[in-house]
Amino acid sequence: MTIDDALQFLRDHQPMPPTESASDDLVRRFDEVRKFFIANPDERCVDLLLNSFGKGDAHGVYQLVEDAILAFPDEVVVPALAGSLRNPAGSVRYWSAQIAANYPSQELAEPLIDLLKHGNLDERVAAVTALELLGTQQVRAEMEKALSANIEDEVKKVIRQALDV
Repeated sequence: MTIDDALQFLRDHQPMPPTESASDDLVRRFDEVRKFFIANPDERCVDLLLNSFGKGDAHGVYQLVEDAILAFPDEVVVPALAGSLRNPAGSVRYWSAQIAANYPSQELAEPLIDLLKHGNLDERVAAVTALELLGTQQVRAEMEKALSANIEDEVKKVIRQALDV
């Protein structure tokens, strides 16, 4: 596999198909590409990896994408995360919020707050986890405001834990 092959695979799968309809070969190839970029870091893969998450978990492979992302400096990852947190695909936003918990950057506050306000249950919970690490007054105020919004009790519980209330 070459860097061009691996990048093209990711370009062709923005995002991957849902896990239940993805062939074993496709998931295996995705994992090979992920491992390739761990062994051969190339900044061009960051945005592509972050926007490749399909619905589901790719039989556990999506949890491992973070290993490839962590190899890159914050100045590469954070802008890519800011974009992927705004992706129209909920699966991309969810997994990106999970990864954002490793990058407590103010640049991610706005897209994470938007996700808290407008995401689905899983996206909201992941956003709270990432927001908790930012710890700013703005973030705290937004989480407090969310407690009085019409959102799931599970999200409110996670917010209360994050706020220590």
